[in-house]
Amino acid sequence: MVVGLGVALGVVLGGGSGGGGGGGGGTQNVALQPVAAEGQAPFTGSVANAAAPASPSPRTSAPAAGGSASAPTAGSPSASGGTVNGGQPGLYGGTRDVASCDVPKLSAYLTGNSDKAKAWAGVEGIDSSQIDSYLHGLTPVVLRQDTRVTNHGFTNGQANPYQAVLQSGTAVLVDSQGVPRVRCACGNPLLPPNGTGGAYSGAAWSSFNPDGVVTVQPAPAPVTEIVLVDQTGHQFGRPVGGGGSDGSASPSASGSGSSSGKTGSGTPSGGSSSAPSSGKPSGGSSGPSGSPASPGPGSAPASPASPASPAGGAGGGSAGAGSP
Repeated sequence: MVVGLGVALGVVLGGGSGGGGGGGGGTQNVALQPVAAEGQAPFTGSVANAAAPASPSPRTSAPAAGGSASAPTAGSPSASGGTVNGGQPGLYGGTRDVASCDVPKLSAYLTGNSDKAKAWAGVEGIDSSQIDSYLHGLTPVVLRQDTRVTNHGFTNGQANPYQAVLQSGTAVLVDSQGVPRVRCACGNPLLPPNGTGGAYSGAAWSSFNPDGVVTVQPAPAPVTEIVLVDQTGHQFGRPVGGGGSDGSASPSASGSGSSSGKTGSGTPSGGSSSAPSSGKPSGGSSGPSGSPASPGPGSAPASPASPASPAGGAGGGSAGAGSP
């Protein structure tokens, strides 16, 4: 949520500066971009899906082994931004089976506007004829920390780069190494940031803290699944390029988003991709739980003539059919 700080922030940080993202020598300007803001000269209107709410930000408790593998809470007093691994489980959030970005809509718009398509594709290093297949190879996620990127607006027929910080909760598309490639609120192509320094401009959101801003470093190798955190703090796996079709994979139910120091792989510990148990009794009986139990194949022969007690024919464990 944007709060009325009113004027542009005058915070200046040390670090890299220069071209390739809004700097012409001297201090770079870094635009603060709230979740829904389209920003400077957007390529398209918003293609973000409002039905995909933001996941809770990760907490900064004790650092995980390996240090940077544990993502901090953006804006918290104890947050310590820096570089995070794009393949880190829990780095991004999402809603199971709901894409945070409408990829077909974005693809249709770009491919129907040849000047924008050419400029957009040039940023991503592809031909404009490859836009649709490229977009469908990306994965819709939601940022869980304020994240530094090189954003691009469209002016005078060209893509113009500028440095930006995207607010936690922003819908983006990431590649197979976990690097943000598209901002869904404006359709803009994204690249890794140029340096870390600069002067922030724009109205800040209430949780913004320059020390909590992170930069995503590509995973050492492409991953096939990105482990996301939902609104309840539980983790689930989303196939790269899956477009929000998450199936039944559930790599973790413990989750606050902590990766326990694991980096470099989007595959959850254990690699489970099997569907969860349906909860039906192991006997597979489909009859109502109140029906009398039939003797199993291993039960003793029926006693002659003596009437059986109704409760006595339950076969020991068959009553479990009424359990959840």
